[in-house]
Amino acid sequence: MSINYGKIKKYISAPRLQTYEIVCSNNTQRALKAYQTNIRLSQAFYPLLTMVEVVLRNAINEELTDHFSDANWLINQQTGFMVDPSLTTIDRRTNQLRHNHYLKISVEKSIRKIRIGCTQGKIISTLEFGFWTAFFDNYHYRILSGSPIRIFSRLPSGTNRAVVFDKLTRIRDFRNRVYHNEPIIFDKNNAGTPYYSLDKANEIYQDIEDIFTWLNLDFVKWTKKIDNVPFELKRTYYVINHYPSRKYYYFRVKLGISHYKKKYIN
Repeated sequence: MSINYGKIKKYISAPRLQTYEIVCSNNTQRALKAYQTNIRLSQAFYPLLTMVEVVLRNAINEELTDHFSDANWLINQQTGFMVDPSLTTIDRRTNQLRHNHYLKISVEKSIRKIRIGCTQGKIISTLEFGFWTAFFDNYHYRILSGSPIRIFSRLPSGTNRAVVFDKLTRIRDFRNRVYHNEPIIFDKNNAGTPYYSLDKANEIYQDIEDIFTWLNLDFVKWTKKIDNVPFELKRTYYVINHYPSRKYYYFRVKLGISHYKKKYIN
């Protein structure tokens, strides 16, 4: 049964498919395949992005529980470090006070959302990834005397707060693209024209593995049964370079068999 591309475009939305059409030179068959491929790769990343967020937030919670000697520090520090005077500055352009109370506002928002039976654990589960990455920005990190970085017991020599913050920020931004069904198989040149590129996806995969390693967690053991990213990256490469030729289908079958053996037999 043939696919009505016009109907697909109507319900997915023309603007969303436009990037795929540009990259595929308006070949609708290849554009749709690229769109489906992007979904598959995003789907593969989803469990890893979820897991890295969970292990990061739990590690930070454990560290700061010790730091403050308080199992409810999220609740009690709303009037503590989250409103430290150093978080209030004067905007040089407007000469107005600026309050960087992002952490406090985030906790307040979570408490309002939970309403009844609010606990530290429930608050943790509702806070966004950006909340946890903020502990490595220069402001909060300095207020906490560098405590957040202690969660990484295997941090390589020379790897500092800025490196960790940049890595976590990349993961967060990529996560948002995945969660909002944005393209992750393209990049743009200086003129803003999109083109196929898996550089960012490969970089993020390495970033996630690094976070696990720095936390002294065995990435392979933790993710073997849920990690399909390497398979989907290779599959995407074949789509980019060979679809819809016979070579693509040959490689797809061969890759699928290899992936199954590696994941479930070896």
